[in-house]
This record gives sequence, structure tokens and C-alpha cells, in this order.
Amino acid sequence: MVTVNELSKKLKTLEPGSAIALKFDVDAYFELITSVCDDFVKNGKMNVIYTTSTIPAESIINVLDALEIERDSIHFTDAVSYMTMASTGRSKGVTFVESPTMLEYIMLKVEYLLRKYPAEENAVVIDSINSLAIHNDNRILAEFLHILVSNLRSYDCYTLIFAVAEQESEDIDNILAMVCDDIIEVTA
Repeated sequence: MVTVNELSKKLKTLEPGSAIALKFDVDAYFELITSVCDDFVKNGKMNVIYTTSTIPAESIINVLDALEIERDSIHFTDAVSYMTMASTGRSKGVTFVESPTMLEYIMLKVEYLLRKYPAEENAVVIDSINSLAIHNDNRILAEFLHILVSNLRSYDCYTLIFAVAEQESEDIDNILAMVCDDIIEVTA
């Protein structure tokens, strides 16, 4: 178990191509986003592809802007805005998928962004497996994550999968154990 403040140090020890699940309490959510999107990526020329199925990308962008976090290297795949009828204004760096059930399209958008914004290093954030599990059968979700993580390893991408501790389930834990190199429990 690590604190949010210790998380970026822990992440910086990872090998490229690592897949890590970050299991956190809801009260640590915005600190986790800050740690991943700011502290972790500062050292290099790293792009972050942030896939959201929990909160619309626009909301996360507003948080990053309020915290004065540089967003030039953060690109979003938003799989929740259309479904929730949230604003889908053309924010810079956001691509949209109609629903979190469209896992294949999420995978294609991530691949597209990796090619569109080539960088020395890339990190892909999946926020969150819990939301994806609500909208998808566990078998299909497991297959999606297996294929996605395998593909991202071929690019030497860091894969960070968010998992909300309060929504923990044995099925989700099994999926994470199958595709991740490590599961890190994060506290506030």
C-alpha cells in the first residue's frame, strides 16, 4: 500500500510496457489523477492517453486546468459523454466513443492517438475498470483488457488501470490479476 504522495516515485520505477492496476479509495481520486497526469509524466517526453468511462473528459480537463497542470501531452478518449448527454464540445485533445460498451472502438481510438501523437514514452490510463464492468460482461471485459494490454506492451506503453476499492469484486480482481503485472493499493 502506498500513499498518493509516494505513488509517482513508485510509478517511475516501472519498466516500459508495464501494466499496473491502481486500486484507490474514492476520496483519493483527484490526487490520483494529479499524481499520474502531472508528477509521473514530468521527467520525460511522455504522452498520456486518458480513457474515461467514469467522468466526462471535460470534467477532468477542468480539474487539471484548476490545478494548473500542463495538458499539452494529455489526450482523452471519452466513452461517457455521449451516453450521459454531457457536453461533447470539441475540446482540444479529446476523441469520443459513443458508449463504454464499445470496447473495440475504445481500443481503436487509443491506437489512433498513439500513432497521431508519437512520443518517446506513452502511458495509457483506463478510468475505470469498475465503470467498464457495469456496462460489459466480465468475459468480454477480460478479453478486451487482455488484447489492449498486449497491444500496449508492443508499444512499450505504461498501462495504468484505475480500480475503485469501494466497488471491489472478486471478478474484477481476477481480471486485474490476469492482465496486470502488479496491483498497487493507493491511499489518500
